[in-house]
Amino acid sequence: MLLLRGSLLLLISLTATVAFGQAKPAASPARPDTTLAKKYTYTETMPVFPGGQQRMMELLTDSLRYPPLALRDQAQGKVFLSFTIDPTGIMTNIVVKQGVRPDLDAEALRLLRRLVPIRWQPGTQNGRPVSVVYTVPLTFSISNKLQPLAPDSLDAAPGPAIVLPTRSWSAGSKALPADKGVIYGSFVQRLGFSSGGLGQYVRLHNLTTHKVVRILVKPVMRSRPENEFCVALPPGRYALYQYEYNYGFEQVRKLRNSPPLADTRYIFVVQPGQLHYVGTWDLSQPMQPRFSSHKPELDQRIGAEYPALPLAEAVEALPK
Repeated sequence: MLLLRGSLLLLISLTATVAFGQAKPAASPARPDTTLAKKYTYTETMPVFPGGQQRMMELLTDSLRYPPLALRDQAQGKVFLSFTIDPTGIMTNIVVKQGVRPDLDAEALRLLRRLVPIRWQPGTQNGRPVSVVYTVPLTFSISNKLQPLAPDSLDAAPGPAIVLPTRSWSAGSKALPADKGVIYGSFVQRLGFSSGGLGQYVRLHNLTTHKVVRILVKPVMRSRPENEFCVALPPGRYALYQYEYNYGFEQVRKLRNSPPLADTRYIFVVQPGQLHYVGTWDLSQPMQPRFSSHKPELDQRIGAEYPALPLAEAVEALPK
């Protein structure tokens, strides 16, 4: 798998085609309006974003998430978005007018939709607020040529090709082992109901002992998207190494990283005789691992299944 690094640049231009909508005609007055005979100045004003165009650009770029697959593919280009500022200053009808590829198009839509709650100063025509339609290009570019990252130590020594899965912690087990730590959490799987009933695994490297373990995170014949896991492991500092799902293997790595191991891998620590909550591991999207804490909800779900586990005493050890 090719890992990439590079600085990202999103260029936003508001100098696009603009079309004015029409305001509703005023009701006919009961008497002839003599003001119609007077001369008046015809004025048109454009909608104004609070803080101006520069502020709009800042709000868009500070939440940019370059899609991982687009970054891997070095995909760049302009996504043309169309939207309307209505007579009340509200942004509506946001659509992709001309896209580049689905993930870049979706990110452009997400960025612009974040600004919907912000009210503009509406445009006017003949002194009346009117609808104004914009076509705006959002340019995704990678400002320097991407290079493969240097391998870390796990690439140099990935461990044995075949590793038997570590036995899951039994619901009937009583005391925590003195020579091992117990980890528990939940896992959001790849493919969901298309998983075919096969088990899914995550390989971990014990960086203290240099041993490799393989834990079951999605049981066989279990098609629900999220599943719980609980397993006893030798103490040490663990790095997530590889996700094994139905149709292949995928390294679990940080997208923006540098060669040192701590910067490239997600790591957690296991202490002997201790229960550890390692969070929700969401590997449902390629190259986008996410780790989050939902301990109260998980404790409530598994409390009856593992009555001997001291859930209230668990140490939080999310991979970082």
